[in-house]
Amino acid sequence: MCPVYGVTRHERFSPRGKYRLITEIIGKGLNFAPEGKGSGKNLLPVKVLETLKDCLQCGACGYVCPAGVELNALVRNARGTSYAKGLSTPWMLWDILKSRKLTPMLAKLLGSIPGTSGLIWRLFGLTGRTSRDEKALHFEMPSLAQRPALSRRHFRLLDPSYGADPGSGPRIALFLGCVQNYLYPEVAEAMIRCLGGKVLVPLGQGCCGMPAWSAGAQKTAKELVLQNLKAFETAKADFIVTGCAACASMIKEWPKLFSEKDVEKEIAINLADKVREFSQLIAELKVLPLKKSRDRSVTVTYHAPCHQRFDLGGVEESEELLDSLFSDAFRPMSHECCGQGGLFSIGNPELAWKIFEKRLSAWDRTGASIVVTTCSGCLLQWRAGTAHQTEGPRVLHLAELIDDYRENRS
Repeated sequence: MCPVYGVTRHERFSPRGKYRLITEIIGKGLNFAPEGKGSGKNLLPVKVLETLKDCLQCGACGYVCPAGVELNALVRNARGTSYAKGLSTPWMLWDILKSRKLTPMLAKLLGSIPGTSGLIWRLFGLTGRTSRDEKALHFEMPSLAQRPALSRRHFRLLDPSYGADPGSGPRIALFLGCVQNYLYPEVAEAMIRCLGGKVLVPLGQGCCGMPAWSAGAQKTAKELVLQNLKAFETAKADFIVTGCAACASMIKEWPKLFSEKDVEKEIAINLADKVREFSQLIAELKVLPLKKSRDRSVTVTYHAPCHQRFDLGGVEESEELLDSLFSDAFRPMSHECCGQGGLFSIGNPELAWKIFEKRLSAWDRTGASIVVTTCSGCLLQWRAGTAHQTEGPRVLHLAELIDDYRENRS
């Protein structure tokens, strides 16, 4: 089940190997010095640090573990210990994610830099985007949107602070997430159109906290979540919809960041109960057209995000929806990780590429012309990994596909 073990075949990268390293070395609080780095205390051997780093946090191992071991949580906790100093993420990344003013300003500046330049990675201290044999980049980083979603006037008009009336039906608030806000705002716009236009977009929202949470930076994750709690509690929504399965999964984890004494815990629990990944809400509200598409010029397959498979109850809504719209033009694809994993693909580009190559092979076997997904990270990975291909698939978010379908039928 482990994508990393699947391409490395090293025992220490397997769930069992990670469990032994964590429980027998880190769990005992032993002091180590990194190999070849002197005799400093409270640091782990580089092989252990590498093993902790090379975890996608996809949740596959915990999903199938017969003993109920939550290895994801063990890895996160180990990453956050003082012993794991060699795993530190560039400090400016957390500051940027937490700042409501700095992030949009920096996004506007970086939006003018082509993704192929590699400058964005170097600015953040995230080097190593090329392979060791100095071949071309495996993935092509897309340029940031010239205008983030939250800067668009028609989004602001629907913000609850403006007193927008959603009209009849449930009150829906949109959680954007970083990728849809700064890279693919067109996905958010497609979601709003699919849901009838009347969707509230709280302006105070920011990162869901998933990058910090996965890195073991619990304090930073909590600070990010507190910003969102205030924004979405004000919205008074019946549903919180997001176009990212990873964001939806993280929102369901929000209550774990607070103790029973924290007044915010109840708010987090309330919001976690309301969150829906886009395909879940579409199926629940039954807002899709009933007639099937007769367009035989395209064939569609679905890449199922790990967080949808393991944390959100499965992929049935998405696949049944696609099958109902495209019938025999829908080509099911095997379910495996794409290798994105948030910060994983940035720090481990070679491993991420090896994992993604397996997905390319799976897509090729379907013969589909369009790959659809419902996760911002997966969307980024597929677009970045196929940008250099002349005959690669068209990669769309499910909302974009439905929006195209509705527009072509009108």
